[in-house]
Amino acid sequence: MIRLENLTLDIHGQAILRDVSLDIEPGKVTGLVGESGSGKSMTALAMMGLLPHGASTTGHAWLDEGDVLAKSEREMCDLRGNRVGMIFQEPMTALNPVKPIGEQVAETLVIHGRATRREAIEIARARLARVGLPEERFALSRYPHELSGGQRQRVCIAMAVALNPELLIADEPTTALDVTTQAQILDLLKGLVAEEGMSLLLITHDLAVVAGLANHVAVMQAGRIVEQGPTEALFRTMAHPYTRKLFSASHHKPDRAKQAQGAPLLTVENAVRDYPTARRGLFGRPGSFRAVKGVSFTLHRGESLGLVGESGCGKSTLTRAILGLDALQGGAIRLQGQDIHSGPRLASAIRRRMQVVFQDPYGSFNPRWRVERLVAEPFHLMDQRPHDIANRVASALDDVGIEPAAMSRYIHEFSGGQRQRIAIARALITGPDIIILDEAVSALDVSIRAQILDLLARLRAEHGLSYLFISHDLSVVRAITDRVLVMRSGEIVERGETAQVFAAPTHAYTRELIAATPTIPADWQGDLHA
Repeated sequence: MIRLENLTLDIHGQAILRDVSLDIEPGKVTGLVGESGSGKSMTALAMMGLLPHGASTTGHAWLDEGDVLAKSEREMCDLRGNRVGMIFQEPMTALNPVKPIGEQVAETLVIHGRATRREAIEIARARLARVGLPEERFALSRYPHELSGGQRQRVCIAMAVALNPELLIADEPTTALDVTTQAQILDLLKGLVAEEGMSLLLITHDLAVVAGLANHVAVMQAGRIVEQGPTEALFRTMAHPYTRKLFSASHHKPDRAKQAQGAPLLTVENAVRDYPTARRGLFGRPGSFRAVKGVSFTLHRGESLGLVGESGCGKSTLTRAILGLDALQGGAIRLQGQDIHSGPRLASAIRRRMQVVFQDPYGSFNPRWRVERLVAEPFHLMDQRPHDIANRVASALDDVGIEPAAMSRYIHEFSGGQRQRIAIARALITGPDIIILDEAVSALDVSIRAQILDLLARLRAEHGLSYLFISHDLSVVRAITDRVLVMRSGEIVERGETAQVFAAPTHAYTRELIAATPTIPADWQGDLHA
């Protein structure tokens, strides 16, 4: 379908790609794997003609007998969407927030002159139904914010395949999705390739995803392809040390000493959280949706507790109630016997003892502040601000492996893994008892994720921290937690020791989650699995 030949890319003189050669065959799935910064996305952007200013390329990207790199912008505009489509990692930023989903899918057809507006809407209706969004359940008039993450990604796929492109590029299309939604999206992509006869370039850092989907795999490191070949053959041999390193990182388990548990630190008793829904009729009363249904559990000092479940199961709602950000309609949440209430009534001393690390560290920081002020931000929760703030910030940064000299820099100057370390430093600064980690490693590649898990295990041992670890990545939960709670539709359906729950799940939903997790076939791994 398309052939890269010695593709080399520089941006403002900085080497990005070096002699990249890759054949993408018609009707096949090609996986491109590697760490963040290895050049995977820049390879895709070069093929799409979407490189930033200051970029210069040599080599070729052959499509039929023409070189994509030599085409004008006008020619590339005709090519994009028409022959080559692309799905991006974050669907919410890829979609227009003020346009209904039907119009956004139809727009591609109208712009390329393939259909009238009325015809385009009909095709959009059919495409959205094909990707699992039938009109009877998902009206074309819906806006992106009215859909879940997985549903938004389906809209992006419908847009990308609206013109029946010959090549579909999927750049980390499932990274932020829970395991069951990820499995559905991967099945959808596989089905589209089979039905439409298109080629698929799947860019990911997850070896297990490409093992289950790709026919051919290329491994990328520092702008070069270091190993490639048929999927099964590559996994059986793993000839390059970097490929072995990625495999090892994806199975990494930090060293964790089990700590003695005393009295419960956090107690949740029959927590109930309701949300009002739209009024039924002009004079009708608002309805009610119960997001959390009588949840109870305890978290002990020094314990790491996992909370897993699909998107929309109530994990984040429960977290907001624990942090005192949302009120409960029933039950109680206590920190060492003290009630946690929502709003300004919550004592600052309680707030100080619970901190949170979010999924997207960049989005949780003010980009105009320097690191020193960002890390010191939680001090406003304390009745008296300490006098040695700079020293405390330096100590917190040193704890997470960041040079104290970084205090004078801005957050955009750091990599994703470094930003997450700074977010953990901010959570540590007040000396909390509990840190809630809300999908804190889901957007990181496997090697950076392994480093962050090691860091969390070390900090827990050194500071006696308790973790509430919320994640859809079951391999991470298995590696970092002592006990696990499985949540579905606002209820805890299974709980127990992590190893026991994963080895012998008793609830059908837990078995469904485990079965949906991508895995590399055991007979492909040989002695590497040990």
